Amino acid sequence: MTRTAGGTEPGDPARAAAVILAALDAERTPLRLPLGDDAVDAVLTHLDAIRSDVTTWEKTARDTAYPR
Repeated sequence: MTRTAGGTEPGDPARAAAVILAALDAERTPLRLPLGDDAVDAVLTHLDAIRSDVTTWEKTARDTAYPR
């Protein structure tokens, strides 16, 4: 598969490896580390959707606690 790609793939495996190694050496290694524009965009879009759902339903969701 890599022989037929011809270097047209969007990601550079060497650069990805360097980022992974840097993340592993970081004081706080991330639990998740999306690599590449497409992955970062997909995660951020998903987080925006989650934030929208949570903020829309926040009051109702918080109202499930026992009364004080």
